[in-house]
Amino acid sequence: METLASFQAIVAEVKNREKKTVVVAAAEDHDVLIATVQAKQEGLANFLYVGAEEQIRQLAREHQLELAEKEIVHEPDMQAAGKKAIDLVKQGRGQVLMKGKVSTGQILGMVLKDEDLKQKVDNPFLSHVAIFEWQGSLKIFSDAALNIAPDCDQKRKIALNALHVARKLGINAPKMAFISAVEKVNPKMPSSVDAEQLAALDWEGAIAGGPLAFDGAMFAEAYAIKGVPSPVEGKADILIFPNIETGNVFYKTLTWMMKRDMAGIIVGAAIPFILTSRADSARVKFLSIATTLYLTK
Repeated sequence: METLASFQAIVAEVKNREKKTVVVAAAEDHDVLIATVQAKQEGLANFLYVGAEEQIRQLAREHQLELAEKEIVHEPDMQAAGKKAIDLVKQGRGQVLMKGKVSTGQILGMVLKDEDLKQKVDNPFLSHVAIFEWQGSLKIFSDAALNIAPDCDQKRKIALNALHVARKLGINAPKMAFISAVEKVNPKMPSSVDAEQLAALDWEGAIAGGPLAFDGAMFAEAYAIKGVPSPVEGKADILIFPNIETGNVFYKTLTWMMKRDMAGIIVGAAIPFILTSRADSARVKFLSIATTLYLTK
């Protein structure tokens, strides 16, 4: 499989596939509407919006967006809109779920507790995987939005989900770095202890290293200066962060300070699930739609 090196390549691939329908839960969000209308106009997917119909249409008018009459299912209650969106996917009205204005905790709880969806996946483990473009390639990091303080086994599952995404993107022998603030184990720094243990596991074709600080993981020059041997060699494709604070700060730094193109996706759910931050731009939401559709069979 050819390695995808850009979001442009992802969007081009999705355009050539049969269109799926994305069901948006509580769609009263202007950036969500902008992103979904763009995705429809570019031929990526069709959309079904669940929420307060007049509010959705008012936002569409304010931003000069056109929504067809049959694209909105009226449900003004936020939580009920989330439940209705999930039911529509279960009924086959759509294939992909997308979070709108409903809170992350509410919609995640609904997906995880739904008895029908539980039967589709044994012991599901959900994690947030972020993708960004860097120097002619796509880089992956996790977890920036879902798992707060993962233990060592949870970090292993986060890494497995990230590897799944990497291989879907055509990165067949990814280099994966377990991040800490140091390159040598320090018993007073639990992230370094976990990183050493995780790097020693068999990752089935992936190349793992840790503990590694961010610079030594991502930049060959920094790796060479530090002189600490690692199979990652400053060329990581995947960064596994020790906790949500580290991953989230990195995510927000890339999006807000560096203005990088980003996509955030949920991996491990029983149904394809687009979950973005309320503060994410329409561009990030558009790319998250495209990437989730690309990763969906």
